[in-house]
Amino acid sequence: MSAPDPSPPSKRPKLLVLEFWGLGDLTFATPFLRAAQARYDITLVGKGHAALLLQPSFPDVRFISFEAPWSAYRGKYALWRWNWPELLLLFFRLRREHFDAAVSVRDDPRDHLFMLLAGARERYGFPIRGSSQFLTHPLARSSPQQHKVEDWRDIGRALDLPGMAEVAPRLDHPRYRSETVDQMLAGFGGKPIICLHPGARIGVRRWPEAYFAHVVEKLRSEFDFRLLLVPGPEGCSSVLTSLADLVLRPLTVPELVDVLGRADLVLCNDSGPGHIAAACGRPVVPIFGPTNPDWFRPWGDQHHVVIRDICPWRPCFDYCKFSEPYCMTKLLPERVWPEIREHLQSLLERGLLRRDFGRKEPVSVS
Repeated sequence: MSAPDPSPPSKRPKLLVLEFWGLGDLTFATPFLRAAQARYDITLVGKGHAALLLQPSFPDVRFISFEAPWSAYRGKYALWRWNWPELLLLFFRLRREHFDAAVSVRDDPRDHLFMLLAGARERYGFPIRGSSQFLTHPLARSSPQQHKVEDWRDIGRALDLPGMAEVAPRLDHPRYRSETVDQMLAGFGGKPIICLHPGARIGVRRWPEAYFAHVVEKLRSEFDFRLLLVPGPEGCSSVLTSLADLVLRPLTVPELVDVLGRADLVLCNDSGPGHIAAACGRPVVPIFGPTNPDWFRPWGDQHHVVIRDICPWRPCFDYCKFSEPYCMTKLLPERVWPEIREHLQSLLERGLLRRDFGRKEPVSVS
Protein backbone atom coordinates (compact mmCIF):
# COMPACT_ATOMS: atom_id res chain seq x y z
CA MET A 1 0.00 0.00 0.00
CA SER A 2 1.41 3.36 -0.98
CA ALA A 3 1.84 6.06 1.62
CA PRO A 4 -0.91 8.68 1.69
CA ASP A 5 -0.21 12.01 0.07
CA PRO A 6 1.05 14.58 2.55
CA SER A 7 -1.47 17.19 3.61
CA PRO A 8 -1.28 20.36 1.54
CA PRO A 9 0.35 23.30 3.28
CA SER A 10 -2.03 25.67 5.04
CA LYS A 11 -3.11 28.70 3.04
CA ARG A 12 -4.00 30.68 6.13
CA PRO A 13 -1.81 33.64 7.08
CA LYS A 14 0.92 33.04 9.64
CA LEU A 15 1.01 34.97 12.90
CA LEU A 16 4.01 35.22 15.23
CA VAL A 17 3.17 35.98 18.88
CA LEU A 18 5.86 37.01 21.37
CA GLU A 19 5.29 36.53 25.12
CA PHE A 20 8.59 36.00 26.88
CA TRP A 21 7.37 36.42 30.45
CA GLY A 22 5.60 34.46 33.17
CA LEU A 23 2.59 32.21 33.62
CA GLY A 24 0.27 35.09 34.49
CA ASP A 25 1.33 37.07 31.43
CA LEU A 26 0.54 34.06 29.25
CA THR A 27 -2.99 33.79 30.67
CA PHE A 28 -3.56 37.44 29.75
CA ALA A 29 -2.83 36.52 26.13
CA THR A 30 -5.51 33.78 25.96
CA PRO A 31 -8.37 36.04 24.78
CA PHE A 32 -6.25 37.19 21.85
CA LEU A 33 -5.08 33.66 21.01
CA ARG A 34 -8.63 32.32 21.11
CA ALA A 35 -9.84 34.95 18.66
CA ALA A 36 -6.76 34.83 16.40
CA GLN A 37 -6.66 31.05 15.98
CA ALA A 38 -9.84 31.17 13.88
CA ARG A 39 -7.98 33.19 11.25
CA TYR A 40 -4.27 32.51 11.61
CA ASP A 41 -1.77 29.70 11.96
CA ILE A 42 -0.13 30.83 15.19
CA THR A 43 3.42 30.36 16.41
CA LEU A 44 4.12 31.57 19.96
CA VAL A 45 7.69 32.15 21.11
CA GLY A 46 8.09 32.11 24.88
CA LYS A 47 9.71 30.40 27.83
CA GLY A 48 9.54 26.65 28.16
CA HIS A 49 6.50 26.83 30.44
CA ALA A 50 4.45 28.52 27.69
CA ALA A 51 3.67 25.25 25.94
CA LEU A 52 3.09 23.44 29.25
CA LEU A 53 0.51 26.03 30.27
CA LEU A 54 -1.24 26.78 27.00
CA GLN A 55 -1.00 23.73 24.73
CA PRO A 56 -3.90 21.81 26.32
CA SER A 57 -6.16 24.83 25.76
CA PHE A 58 -4.66 25.71 22.36
CA PRO A 59 -3.62 22.43 20.70
CA ASP A 60 -3.32 24.05 17.26
CA VAL A 61 -0.81 26.69 18.35
CA ARG A 62 2.85 25.90 17.67
CA PHE A 63 5.24 26.76 20.51
CA ILE A 64 8.93 27.61 20.26
CA SER A 65 10.83 27.67 23.54
CA PHE A 66 13.22 30.59 23.98
CA GLU A 67 14.51 32.24 27.16
CA ALA A 68 14.74 35.85 26.01
CA PRO A 69 17.72 37.31 27.91
CA TRP A 70 15.94 40.65 28.28
CA SER A 71 13.20 38.95 30.31
CA ALA A 72 15.63 37.89 33.06
CA TYR A 73 15.17 39.35 36.54
CA ARG A 74 18.87 40.17 36.88
CA GLY A 75 21.58 40.79 34.28
CA LYS A 76 19.26 41.53 31.36
CA TYR A 77 21.57 44.28 30.08
CA ALA A 78 24.75 42.17 30.21
CA LEU A 79 24.87 41.73 26.44
CA TRP A 80 28.13 39.76 26.57
CA ARG A 81 26.29 37.01 28.47
CA TRP A 82 23.53 36.61 25.92
CA ASN A 83 23.52 33.39 23.93
CA TRP A 84 24.03 35.05 20.57
CA PRO A 85 24.41 31.84 18.52
CA GLU A 86 21.04 30.62 19.83
CA LEU A 87 19.42 33.98 19.11
CA LEU A 88 20.80 34.18 15.56
CA LEU A 89 19.75 30.60 14.85
CA LEU A 90 16.24 31.42 16.04
CA PHE A 91 16.06 34.43 13.72
CA PHE A 92 17.17 32.24 10.81
CA ARG A 93 14.50 29.67 11.69
CA LEU A 94 11.75 32.26 11.96
CA ARG A 95 12.68 34.08 8.76
CA ARG A 96 12.19 30.84 6.85
CA GLU A 97 8.56 30.81 8.04
CA HIS A 98 7.70 34.06 6.19
CA PHE A 99 5.28 35.32 8.83
CA ASP A 100 2.53 37.59 7.59
CA ALA A 101 2.23 39.37 10.93
CA ALA A 102 3.87 39.52 14.36
CA VAL A 103 2.60 40.97 17.64
CA SER A 104 3.97 41.82 21.06
CA VAL A 105 2.04 43.38 23.92
CA ARG A 106 5.22 44.69 25.56
CA ASP A 107 6.33 48.28 25.07
CA ASP A 108 9.87 46.96 24.73
CA PRO A 109 12.17 47.97 21.84
CA ARG A 110 13.86 44.56 21.99
CA ASP A 111 10.58 42.80 21.24
CA HIS A 112 9.93 45.19 18.37
CA LEU A 113 13.40 44.69 16.90
CA PHE A 114 12.94 40.93 17.34
CA MET A 115 9.81 41.02 15.15
CA LEU A 116 11.71 42.94 12.46
CA LEU A 117 14.69 40.57 12.49
CA ALA A 118 12.30 37.60 12.41
CA GLY A 119 11.15 38.86 9.02
CA ALA A 120 7.47 39.41 9.81
CA ARG A 121 5.85 41.45 7.06
CA GLU A 122 3.52 43.39 9.40
CA ARG A 123 4.51 44.17 12.99
CA TYR A 124 2.10 45.37 15.70
CA GLY A 125 3.10 46.79 19.07
CA PHE A 126 3.17 49.72 21.47
CA PRO A 127 6.27 51.80 20.63
CA ILE A 128 8.63 53.33 23.17
CA ARG A 129 11.96 55.16 22.89
CA GLY A 130 11.81 55.39 19.10
CA SER A 131 10.94 51.74 18.53
CA SER A 132 8.14 52.74 16.14
CA GLN A 133 10.81 52.47 13.40
CA PHE A 134 10.71 48.69 13.92
CA LEU A 135 6.91 48.50 13.63
CA THR A 136 4.66 48.74 10.61
CA HIS A 137 1.66 49.33 12.91
CA PRO A 138 2.66 51.36 15.99
CA LEU A 139 -0.34 51.36 18.32
CA ALA A 140 -1.58 53.61 21.10
CA ARG A 141 -3.30 52.11 24.13
CA SER A 142 -6.97 52.91 24.65
CA SER A 143 -6.03 54.09 28.15
CA PRO A 144 -2.54 54.76 29.60
CA GLN A 145 -3.29 52.83 32.84
CA GLN A 146 -5.14 49.87 31.39
CA HIS A 147 -4.83 46.19 32.24
CA LYS A 148 -2.65 43.89 30.13
CA VAL A 149 -5.80 42.11 28.96
CA GLU A 150 -6.90 45.43 27.46
CA ASP A 151 -3.53 45.69 25.73
CA TRP A 152 -4.18 42.36 24.04
CA ARG A 153 -7.68 43.54 23.14
CA ASP A 154 -6.19 46.64 21.49
CA ILE A 155 -3.86 44.47 19.41
CA GLY A 156 -6.78 42.23 18.50
CA ARG A 157 -8.77 45.26 17.32
CA ALA A 158 -5.82 46.38 15.22
CA LEU A 159 -5.89 42.97 13.51
CA ASP A 160 -9.67 43.30 13.14
CA LEU A 161 -10.34 40.21 15.24
CA PRO A 162 -13.96 39.69 16.31
CA GLY A 163 -15.35 39.96 19.83
CA MET A 164 -12.45 41.86 21.39
CA ALA A 165 -14.75 43.89 23.65
CA GLU A 166 -16.03 40.83 25.53
CA VAL A 167 -13.28 38.22 25.57
CA ALA A 168 -11.58 37.39 28.89
CA PRO A 169 -8.69 35.12 29.94
CA ARG A 170 -9.71 31.49 29.98
CA LEU A 171 -8.05 28.10 30.27
CA ASP A 172 -10.10 25.00 29.42
CA HIS A 173 -9.70 23.33 32.80
CA PRO A 174 -11.26 19.97 31.80
CA ARG A 175 -8.39 19.45 29.33
CA TYR A 176 -5.91 19.49 32.24
CA ARG A 177 -7.71 16.89 34.39
CA SER A 178 -5.35 14.06 35.24
CA GLU A 179 -5.41 10.78 37.13
CA THR A 180 -2.31 11.94 39.00
CA VAL A 181 -4.19 14.84 40.57
CA ASP A 182 -7.18 12.56 41.15
CA GLN A 183 -4.90 10.34 43.23
CA MET A 184 -3.40 13.30 45.11
CA LEU A 185 -6.83 14.55 46.10
CA ALA A 186 -8.41 11.14 46.74
CA GLY A 187 -10.54 11.40 49.86
CA PHE A 188 -10.14 15.17 49.95
CA GLY A 189 -13.64 15.94 48.71
CA GLY A 190 -16.78 16.81 50.59
CA LYS A 191 -16.06 20.20 52.10
CA PRO A 192 -15.19 23.29 50.07
CA ILE A 193 -11.49 23.70 49.28
CA ILE A 194 -9.32 26.75 49.85
CA CYS A 195 -6.08 26.46 47.93
CA LEU A 196 -3.21 28.43 49.48
CA HIS A 197 -0.21 29.17 47.27
CA PRO A 198 2.16 31.30 49.37
CA GLY A 199 5.04 31.41 46.88
CA ALA A 200 6.15 33.81 44.16
CA ARG A 201 9.06 33.71 41.76
CA ILE A 202 10.16 37.19 42.84
CA GLY A 203 10.98 37.30 46.56
CA VAL A 204 9.65 40.83 47.18
CA ARG A 205 6.18 39.67 46.15
CA ARG A 206 5.94 37.12 48.98
CA TRP A 207 3.76 38.01 51.93
CA PRO A 208 5.27 36.57 55.15
CA GLU A 209 4.10 33.04 55.84
CA ALA A 210 3.15 33.96 59.40
CA TYR A 211 0.71 36.51 57.96
CA PHE A 212 -0.92 33.87 55.77
CA ALA A 213 -1.14 31.63 58.86
CA HIS A 214 -2.96 34.37 60.76
CA VAL A 215 -5.54 34.71 57.97
CA VAL A 216 -6.00 30.93 57.76
CA GLU A 217 -6.67 30.77 61.50
CA LYS A 218 -9.26 33.55 61.15
CA LEU A 219 -10.87 31.70 58.26
CA ARG A 220 -11.01 28.51 60.32
CA SER A 221 -12.89 30.35 63.06
CA GLU A 222 -15.73 31.44 60.76
CA PHE A 223 -15.84 29.20 57.69
CA ASP A 224 -15.94 25.49 57.00
CA PHE A 225 -13.40 24.25 54.45
CA ARG A 226 -10.36 22.09 53.84
CA LEU A 227 -7.01 23.78 53.25
CA LEU A 228 -4.93 22.60 50.32
CA LEU A 229 -1.36 23.93 50.49
CA VAL A 230 0.63 24.23 47.26
CA PRO A 231 4.22 25.18 48.12
CA GLY A 232 6.25 27.15 45.62
CA PRO A 233 9.75 26.08 44.51
CA GLU A 234 11.12 27.79 47.62
CA GLY A 235 9.06 25.47 49.84
CA CYS A 236 7.07 26.23 53.00
CA SER A 237 7.82 26.32 56.70
CA SER A 238 5.97 24.35 59.38
CA VAL A 239 3.97 27.46 60.30
CA LEU A 240 1.82 26.76 57.23
CA THR A 241 2.19 23.01 56.73
CA SER A 242 0.83 22.41 60.24
CA LEU A 243 -2.39 24.25 59.31
CA ALA A 244 -3.01 22.43 56.04
CA ASP A 245 -5.26 19.43 55.54
CA LEU A 246 -3.07 18.37 52.61
CA VAL A 247 0.36 19.56 51.45
CA LEU A 248 1.04 18.77 47.82
CA ARG A 249 4.38 17.75 46.37
CA PRO A 250 5.93 19.93 43.62
CA LEU A 251 3.56 20.07 40.65
CA THR A 252 4.07 20.24 36.92
CA VAL A 253 2.45 23.21 35.20
CA PRO A 254 -0.51 21.16 33.87
CA GLU A 255 -1.00 19.61 37.32
CA LEU A 256 -0.97 23.09 38.86
CA VAL A 257 -3.73 24.17 36.47
CA ASP A 258 -5.76 21.09 37.37
CA VAL A 259 -5.36 21.65 41.14
CA LEU A 260 -6.19 25.36 41.01
CA GLY A 261 -9.18 24.71 38.79
CA ARG A 262 -10.66 22.36 41.40
CA ALA A 263 -10.43 24.85 44.30
CA ASP A 264 -13.40 26.84 45.54
CA LEU A 265 -11.16 29.78 46.51
CA VAL A 266 -7.48 30.58 45.95
CA LEU A 267 -5.41 32.63 48.39
CA CYS A 268 -2.01 33.67 47.03
CA ASN A 269 0.51 36.39 46.29
CA ASP A 270 0.71 38.45 43.13
CA SER A 271 1.96 35.53 41.06
CA GLY A 272 1.13 33.22 38.17
CA PRO A 273 -1.05 30.74 40.12
CA GLY A 274 -3.57 33.49 40.92
CA HIS A 275 -3.98 34.29 37.25
CA ILE A 276 -4.24 30.61 36.34
CA ALA A 277 -7.00 30.14 38.91
CA ALA A 278 -8.83 33.21 37.62
CA ALA A 279 -8.57 31.90 34.05
CA CYS A 280 -10.18 28.66 35.31
CA GLY A 281 -13.07 30.67 36.77
CA ARG A 282 -12.05 30.35 40.42
CA PRO A 283 -12.30 33.32 42.86
CA VAL A 284 -8.90 34.63 43.91
CA VAL A 285 -7.70 36.77 46.83
CA PRO A 286 -4.15 37.90 45.92
CA ILE A 287 -1.81 39.92 48.15
CA PHE A 288 -0.19 42.71 46.12
CA GLY A 289 2.95 44.63 47.01
CA PRO A 290 5.38 46.22 44.55
CA THR A 291 3.39 45.89 41.31
CA ASN A 292 0.43 47.81 39.91
CA PRO A 293 -2.92 45.97 40.14
CA ASP A 294 -4.39 48.27 37.50
CA TRP A 295 -2.16 46.42 35.03
CA PHE A 296 -1.71 42.98 36.58
CA ARG A 297 -4.65 42.08 38.84
CA PRO A 298 -6.52 38.80 38.24
CA TRP A 299 -9.12 39.56 35.59
CA GLY A 300 -12.76 39.49 36.69
CA ASP A 301 -15.11 40.88 39.34
CA GLN A 302 -15.09 37.81 41.61
CA HIS A 303 -11.57 38.57 42.86
CA HIS A 304 -10.36 40.91 45.60
CA VAL A 305 -6.88 42.45 45.57
CA VAL A 306 -5.37 43.13 49.00
CA ILE A 307 -3.01 46.10 48.79
CA ARG A 308 -1.95 49.24 50.66
CA ASP A 309 0.12 52.25 49.60
CA ILE A 310 2.54 51.83 52.49
CA CYS A 311 5.71 52.65 50.56
CA PRO A 312 5.88 55.94 48.59
CA TRP A 313 8.01 54.21 45.94
CA ARG A 314 5.27 51.73 45.02
CA PRO A 315 4.94 50.57 42.29
CA CYS A 316 8.62 49.67 41.99
CA PHE A 317 8.00 46.54 39.88
CA ASP A 318 10.02 44.10 41.98
CA TYR A 319 13.23 46.13 42.34
CA CYS A 320 13.00 47.19 45.98
CA LYS A 321 15.48 49.81 47.15
CA PHE A 322 15.14 48.83 50.81
CA SER A 323 16.49 45.92 52.84
CA GLU A 324 12.98 44.44 53.00
CA PRO A 325 9.78 44.99 50.98
CA TYR A 326 7.87 47.20 53.41
CA CYS A 327 4.83 47.15 51.13
CA MET A 328 4.52 43.48 52.18
CA THR A 329 6.06 43.26 55.64
CA LYS A 330 4.09 46.26 56.94
CA LEU A 331 0.85 44.94 55.42
CA LEU A 332 -0.28 43.34 58.65
CA PRO A 333 -2.82 40.48 58.53
CA GLU A 334 -5.07 41.93 61.24
CA ARG A 335 -5.51 45.02 59.07
CA VAL A 336 -6.59 43.11 55.97
CA TRP A 337 -8.60 40.29 57.54
CA PRO A 338 -11.84 42.33 57.75
CA GLU A 339 -11.84 43.04 54.01
CA ILE A 340 -11.06 39.41 53.17
CA ARG A 341 -13.93 38.29 55.38
CA GLU A 342 -16.26 40.84 53.78
CA HIS A 343 -15.29 39.67 50.30
CA LEU A 344 -15.99 36.04 51.14
CA GLN A 345 -19.39 36.99 52.53
CA SER A 346 -20.06 38.85 49.28
CA LEU A 347 -19.11 35.78 47.24
CA LEU A 348 -21.51 33.68 49.32
CA GLU A 349 -24.32 36.17 48.79
CA ARG A 350 -23.65 36.22 45.04
CA GLY A 351 -23.67 32.44 44.84
CA LEU A 352 -19.99 32.31 43.81
CA LEU A 353 -19.02 30.12 46.77
CA ARG A 354 -20.68 26.94 47.96
CA ARG A 355 -23.23 27.63 50.68
CA ASP A 356 -21.66 25.09 53.01
CA PHE A 357 -18.46 27.15 52.96
CA GLY A 358 -20.15 29.55 55.34
CA ARG A 359 -21.61 26.83 57.57
CA LYS A 360 -19.31 26.30 60.53
CA GLU A 361 -20.31 23.33 62.67
CA PRO A 362 -20.74 24.25 66.35
CA VAL A 363 -18.05 23.03 68.69
CA SER A 364 -19.45 20.64 71.30
CA VAL A 365 -18.75 21.43 74.92
CA SER A 366 -18.32 18.46 77.26
